Amino acid sequence: MGMCGNASFWAITALVVVIIAMVLDIVGFATISWMVYQITTNSIRVGLWKMKSCVADACTEGSVSSSLKNGNFTATQGFEIMTFILLLLAPIAIGVYVFVRSIRGTCLAYTAMVLCFSAAFFGFVGMVCWLAYVPDPYVVSYSFGLTVLASILACIAGLLLIPDVLDDGRQVTPNRRF
Repeated sequence: MGMCGNASFWAITALVVVIIAMVLDIVGFATISWMVYQITTNSIRVGLWKMKSCVADACTEGSVSSSLKNGNFTATQGFEIMTFILLLLAPIAIGVYVFVRSIRGTCLAYTAMVLCFSAAFFGFVGMVCWLAYVPDPYVVSYSFGLTVLASILACIAGLLLIPDVLDDGRQVTPNRRF
């Protein structure tokens, strides 16, 4: 594998999957369509940080109304922030594992795997909090779905690292053993 040296197929695949998960999570985290309420030409879109109200052709965007914020909303924000941070760190850890042979070892593989599983865990807990939060006239929308998909992909990336964690043959470098 050219520039990836002798990194395993599983580790390289995990890197690709976690990068896709990171991009999906960033898009879902930042967009304002976590829940939507629409009646004919009027709509309200609510995200984690902003909301947008459209009446006919006039739209206004601002911070989320305090009437929509409660404990589950705040909990979802917190869990999604943790997911966001972990999905920024996981590609770095897996990238170092794949591209830097001299420090490729069990400890780094475990770290990358734990980052992926932790991101997935926090994403799923955030999903549960959001589903418990969504008020009656609203329905969940695509931003929520993107973060759920990102959590699923983070879990898959963690699973793809299991062969590298269990493979003792990869941990031998010319000068030292990890």
